[in-house]
Amino acid sequence: MRTPTSLAVLLLVNHFADIASASCGHGTTLLKRKVTASKRAEGEVVKKVEVGKFGYIATQGPTNWAALTPENIQCATSKKQSPIDVTNVTTTLVQPGALALTFPPVQAAEFENIGTTIEVVMEGKGASTVVDGKTFDLKQFHFHSPSEHTVDGEYFPLEMHLVHEATGESFILPSLAHGEILTAADGQIAVIAAQFQLTENGETTSLLTSVTEKIAAISSPGSVIETGALDFAPLVDVISKQALHTYEGSLTTPPCAEGLKFFVTSQQLPLDVATFNKIKAVVGFNARFTQNNVGAENLLALSSQTMIANVTAEPVKEIEGNAGRNDSGVIRVPVPGPSSPATVIAAPNEASEGNAIAPGSAEQANEVIKSLTGIDLGALGALKL
Repeated sequence: MRTPTSLAVLLLVNHFADIASASCGHGTTLLKRKVTASKRAEGEVVKKVEVGKFGYIATQGPTNWAALTPENIQCATSKKQSPIDVTNVTTTLVQPGALALTFPPVQAAEFENIGTTIEVVMEGKGASTVVDGKTFDLKQFHFHSPSEHTVDGEYFPLEMHLVHEATGESFILPSLAHGEILTAADGQIAVIAAQFQLTENGETTSLLTSVTEKIAAISSPGSVIETGALDFAPLVDVISKQALHTYEGSLTTPPCAEGLKFFVTSQQLPLDVATFNKIKAVVGFNARFTQNNVGAENLLALSSQTMIANVTAEPVKEIEGNAGRNDSGVIRVPVPGPSSPATVIAAPNEASEGNAIAPGSAEQANEVIKSLTGIDLGALGALKL
């Protein structure tokens, strides 16, 4: 029987799953899959999976994730974000064979288009990885194009994330007030990030050839099919024989929760052009921009601070009429001088007596940032009002 405390935790987990739809933690305790089934007139059962509520372009993209819902605030404030530029300084090198991968072959697995990526569901397939004596079950693997992690500044055409969760029942308790993820039991997430490089001689990774045989059938977001047989032996062999870069980061998708352990391949796996084009045609562009080094200031927070400094540093003159107004109603006033940044002010409304921002007005600067990004820096404590 569940205790009142554990029931409360489960309720919070369900709430967190609703706001983190189709993130990289899909299929783990962090985010349970939501699949519906319906029967057609001819008797065929058709499955649909819930799709993501975020994206990678324009206002749905990574620079605006924190404004989509308050629970995504870590995307713009956390100092432990992924992906990063992988170097010998930003990561630790794990020697070959340090991870024990056990991925038995499967006859079939569900293959889904969750809107923000395509993923193969491995729940209950018996695949696992042992890290420092702890067993992690493989829950799913999905793809990002181009690669999310760069290596010494270089990106690659494709990156596959093999998402694992520590074995055993666990609860993830979201502390919505502070934007933190508190692990009530185990629930640790480990991700093996395998990067791929295109080959000139047609050499490829056989697993991806098998996975993409029916990829055209899931071209629409929400669609679900089954793969054919999948043999992981060649993949396991390649990963086990190379050193891996490891660091502790975050989900690379909303809500950008911290605490994930990444293992990034040091040698890229081969991929032929035809298979890559199949994946790219369905996935499109789905890579978050490179984050700051772990422990350093969040790049979006730094950008907001710069905007505040620019807004409060220079006097702003009122503008009459519609001159200088863009489509969103924001007025941009160029500040004289080759090195001076443009000052941004919010468009006036009928109730206001003017649109001038007084130099040094932190309150009004915060309103500008809030109107542009949806982030209230005053509420976050990033700005003293």
